[in-house]
Amino acid sequence: MTRKGEREKRGNGRGSVRRLPSGRWQWRASIELPSGEVRRVAGTVATKTEAEDALSRVRTDAARGQFSVSPQTTLGEYLAAWHEQRQAGLAAKYAHSQKSLIENHITPGLGRRRLATITPRDLETFYAGLTYQDERREETKGKPLGDSMRRQIHNLLHLAFAEAVRHGDLMRNPADVARPRYTRDAAKEEKVKAWTPEQASAFYAVARRDRLGSVFCFMLSTGLRVGEALGLRWEHVDLHSGRVEVKEALVSLAGVAHRTTPKTPRSRRTITVSGDALDILREWQERPILDREAQAKGKPYAGSDAVFTNTLGGPILPDTIYRGLRALCAAAKVPYLGAHACRHTFISMMGAQGQPVEVVSAQVGHARPSFTLDRYRTVFAKEREALTLDFSALTKDSERKP
Repeated sequence: MTRKGEREKRGNGRGSVRRLPSGRWQWRASIELPSGEVRRVAGTVATKTEAEDALSRVRTDAARGQFSVSPQTTLGEYLAAWHEQRQAGLAAKYAHSQKSLIENHITPGLGRRRLATITPRDLETFYAGLTYQDERREETKGKPLGDSMRRQIHNLLHLAFAEAVRHGDLMRNPADVARPRYTRDAAKEEKVKAWTPEQASAFYAVARRDRLGSVFCFMLSTGLRVGEALGLRWEHVDLHSGRVEVKEALVSLAGVAHRTTPKTPRSRRTITVSGDALDILREWQERPILDREAQAKGKPYAGSDAVFTNTLGGPILPDTIYRGLRALCAAAKVPYLGAHACRHTFISMMGAQGQPVEVVSAQVGHARPSFTLDRYRTVFAKEREALTLDFSALTKDSERKP
């Protein structure tokens, strides 16, 4: 029989159980996280059988590369292991952005708190105190975090807590109740995200004559994301039929190019291009010949199978296009609305032309048509003209009827 305070000895790596002076049982173990880091986990239960079961579950989870949660597990430990396990199934850019949110915002603010002790009030206080942390941007460093970023952090925490509830590690999800509070800026009229048809035409006319600009023209004509357009390979393009397969995305992680899967499962799709969009692809098929001739006396031409390339034949990095986009917007005298302006404008103009939202959503690879409407569809001022109901005219019409 094990006396109070006496520890039951086991082999290396098998953990231990002991009876506490209170009569309860404590289990302890050292486990290796998927990242290679070794963590000490422990828990206290009512009986020795429960302690043995908990210890066995910890060892089994560790052998499977999973992370066991104990009453002492902190939110930082839980999120690090949770993200490590799931990132293999995520698009590289999305996984990188989630890791950044965890390391730069959540861990410094709540990381030391035990997972089981976090309340909805804790989350609301945490959301209210969030600030920008990017040292490279002095103009925003230390200022209150924007509403979009707060929502992203909340959604990430809600997802992580939901998984802990599903696995029995938490009784309830504190993020079900807590919500980030909107700032006054969010209460103002929504920021413009799409060009008007007139602005889009002006931009297209200027950009079409520019090497990089023609890439934006292609995105404006098809609704492709930046990474999807820059990630196209010639093996994915059939110039005869105009069929383009979106199978990869090119993203920049810390300035290094990575080819990854598209953002969502529905992002893997096939579209058909025609008109000037198809002409743009045909022109880019001829560019390597001109680039090789231009580089004959300069740097060696590397070449690649990318559709859109730099002058040395390599793929164009997403991080390098924003300066060029700003210059094109200035030349066309249209507002700079970011790299997603082409996508927002495509969706909004298609909607204004009466295309069904489910069709447009499938074209751009969104998970749900409701998301396309909520986040991307801009209603132009001209669409709202002459929408006043003239009841006097309706009354006269009804009086004319026999």
